[in-house]
Amino acid sequence: MQYKVISFDLQGTLSDHLFSDEFWIEILPKFYSEKNNISLEQAKKDLHKQFKEIGRYDFRYYSVKYWLKKINMIISFKKIIKLTKNKPLFFDDVTELVKDLSKKVNLVISSSTTKDFINVELGVNKKYFKKVFSSLDDFNIPGKPKEFYLKLAKKLGVKPEEILHVGDDEEMDIKNARLAGLNTFYFDRKLPREELINRLNKFLR
Repeated sequence: MQYKVISFDLQGTLSDHLFSDEFWIEILPKFYSEKNNISLEQAKKDLHKQFKEIGRYDFRYYSVKYWLKKINMIISFKKIIKLTKNKPLFFDDVTELVKDLSKKVNLVISSSTTKDFINVELGVNKKYFKKVFSSLDDFNIPGKPKEFYLKLAKKLGVKPEEILHVGDDEEMDIKNARLAGLNTFYFDRKLPREELINRLNKFLR
């Protein structure tokens, strides 16, 4: 294995993004509409506009706590999970892959989402990863800019070029990671997952 660390993005790569999407697209607007006494449709439009204005490199884009506090909503994350129709799902097709890789090289999770989502989406599979990083919770960095990957390498005690990062976002997982000096593998979700897993296995060999 030519890498000392293999870093994985989580949502869309190792886990299904539908659980997280449901919170931001359905549940949060419902809370927002109730607290502001507006229609659900209007709440969705208002929140969509706000998220578009703040952008993906702003902590508010990822912080559940911020939005619940903003609308004066008191609810635990466990209760939020119970409200979702789409439950946390770690893809079966990568379970064996990470299990096997964890015996050969240190694996880490490098995600822009918060630990609330990360922990429930990883579930029992957390045991395969040496470290689990949330850019926001662990480094106070929203999104995954170049700075995040440099801090990640420093935290792990390795050179950026000794890390392979695998992710499905062309900007945050590929472009920004490469700017920091990491090696990358683009997990292009436009392709069938079976083909992507085969390509990743070939890439690692």
